[in-house]
Amino acid sequence: MARKRLPSETRIARGVEQILVERLPSGWSLRSRTGAFAANSRIDLLIEITSPSGERAVLAIEIKRLLEPRLVPEAAEQISMLTTEALPAALPVIAAAYLSPRSREILDDFGIGYIDTTGNVRIEGSSPGLFISTVGADRDPWPQKSDLQSLRGRGAARAVRAIIDSAPPFGVRELAKSTGASAASVSRVLELLEREGIVTREPRGPVLAVDWQSAIRRWATDYDQAGSNMAATFLEPRGLPTIERRVRDKKLTYAATGAFAAQRFDPIAPARTATLYVVDVTKAANRLGLREAEAGANVVLLEPFDPVVFDRTISRDGLRCVAPSQLAVDLLTGPGREPSQGEEILRWMRENEDAWRS
Repeated sequence: MARKRLPSETRIARGVEQILVERLPSGWSLRSRTGAFAANSRIDLLIEITSPSGERAVLAIEIKRLLEPRLVPEAAEQISMLTTEALPAALPVIAAAYLSPRSREILDDFGIGYIDTTGNVRIEGSSPGLFISTVGADRDPWPQKSDLQSLRGRGAARAVRAIIDSAPPFGVRELAKSTGASAASVSRVLELLEREGIVTREPRGPVLAVDWQSAIRRWATDYDQAGSNMAATFLEPRGLPTIERRVRDKKLTYAATGAFAAQRFDPIAPARTATLYVVDVTKAANRLGLREAEAGANVVLLEPFDPVVFDRTISRDGLRCVAPSQLAVDLLTGPGREPSQGEEILRWMRENEDAWRS
């Protein structure tokens, strides 16, 4: 099956105009010009938006066919400088065929507007009052054939755990040997994270820096606590203290995660469910004396996507918990209030980096 070709700059410009026209309120109008010049500087696309009262907003748009997150800061600085020097009243905007969640996040940090042909748009101006924000695709419709696109799967997950949990500098083979991850998987995951602007490395050399918070958030876009592991729900009528006592007495191989583990880091977040990784759900349920149940369940047993969940566990008040990096991604993709608890775990990790990162 032939791969779809990346749109040309001309098609991107047409797509941008169409998307904006469709999203403008009634009574607003739009006029565009490609290849415009201002103060001897060429602007790919100049769009003038007029409100019903006659006020005008000018968008100075830089078009990129392909824009990897690692290249976004340079593009943001270029369009910002261009508008400052040539069109100080214009709103700087980056347009592309597709902008990944990471690219959009970086553009937000720079205060630069963006739009892509899948419908991801955020443009904000004060005069006239203009705010356009819509969500399009979160997956690239035109992925580069040879590039790893997802952190889903055992090899990628083990590699990303190794990268997050290890303090740089480190080399690919060194990291693979010390963590049990495949060198090939580590290399491909590093290439993905480098494109996303999450890791910095020397050409063909060691990794120099890792934005581990962004790595966890990127992993969370492909991972799901329940979907990535085999889950079964049970009832323990006597409550969570009984479960906690039994996992210690039975000497199970287990690792607590979710809100059950999070309350050991943040006591303000009580758990109503005990979520535990175990090697074998059926055997663990029998040893713990649990009844399988859907309604009213207060125990979730997970057979993990990979035994890496049992690596670098941390003991909190006598309970064996998954590594903070694993806990964070489990919470961010968990049910109910767990994503907000995931943010608290990230805060704990920022404040206690020496306690969990080797």
